[in-house]
Amino acid sequence: RHSGTLLETECSVLGAAETRPKSRIPTEMADDSPAVSLSATMSWLLQNLKGAIAALCDSLQTTAVQLFTNPTQLSSGDVIILGSSALVVGATLWYKYRGCGIKKVRLKAEFTPGEVYVCASQPKKIIPSLAPFVMKLQTYLRMADIPYEVVTASFLDFGPKGKSPWIEYNGEAMGDSGLIIEFLNKEKGVDLNKNLSDTDKAVSRAFTKMLEENTYWGLVHERGIDNSGRLYFELLKLPWYVRLLQLTPILIKKYAKKMMWAHGIGRHSMDELEGIIEKDLKALSTFLGTKPYLMGEEPTEVDAAVFGQLSEFVWAVRNPDHYLHRIVTKDCPNLQAYCIRMKERYWPDWDQLIGNTKKDQ
Repeated sequence: RHSGTLLETECSVLGAAETRPKSRIPTEMADDSPAVSLSATMSWLLQNLKGAIAALCDSLQTTAVQLFTNPTQLSSGDVIILGSSALVVGATLWYKYRGCGIKKVRLKAEFTPGEVYVCASQPKKIIPSLAPFVMKLQTYLRMADIPYEVVTASFLDFGPKGKSPWIEYNGEAMGDSGLIIEFLNKEKGVDLNKNLSDTDKAVSRAFTKMLEENTYWGLVHERGIDNSGRLYFELLKLPWYVRLLQLTPILIKKYAKKMMWAHGIGRHSMDELEGIIEKDLKALSTFLGTKPYLMGEEPTEVDAAVFGQLSEFVWAVRNPDHYLHRIVTKDCPNLQAYCIRMKERYWPDWDQLIGNTKKDQ
């Protein structure tokens, strides 16, 4: 396998030497003349190495797809190479991450007492975080005027509860955005709901749980099942050894389906799922009405949760025809206006974080 497409031959990878185009050294580099510079040699070697890696990736991707669609057509050479690649990547991931469940996380060697360190992935080109709960937590910290520092976490780094985000505070790690907010409210003496009645607080919690425990799964389906390939290639900047195997989109889709089935919402048809999510979002839109924030004239704690979820629908669902994006921008324009209002108030550095230039804007 030497090009971007599979060679059309019945020979296996191991026995197809006669079909592979030979790599030729440029004529100006073929002699031993001292005039041949080291930089030219290195440039040629890097160019050929890059092409070889790209060809291998394409070959592995095609072979992996064939394994799940028509495995009887795989040659013994295909199986050997794919199996070897899987072992190498699996061993590397195991050694580097040792699982991503509940575990003791590696803490910062040095920290400032009282400083909040938010462990999250790097901002992407479209949004400061692809995780709605990371957006929620950071928005809350900004609303509460709590200084914090973002510590870049790997795509497989999870907190003590096996979830993202998590924080480090005074040398201890804690997970779950809701529990983190409860802790910081007590630790820092913050109460964003001080002007709410008990009834309003109950309504706030109900909307928070609706969005995070129900509506959220529409986003999981959009990213993990509808567009797992796009999530893999464009959004998650995965390490080269994970990209090499090219099985990640298949694994993402399988894992998303498993989670949704266990939750129960994945047992519905696509039409039923869309109907459920649409009712959630329209109920939120109806309650918001013309108010600037969900509970009135000033933002409260629930707005961090609402913005965390809706910001992903507005800015990170790139297909304008997808029902999630359509509902929050066209069917319920007050939700989009609400997101813009929250973004302008609490995220003045949004474009700086995602690397937007004036041309991008």
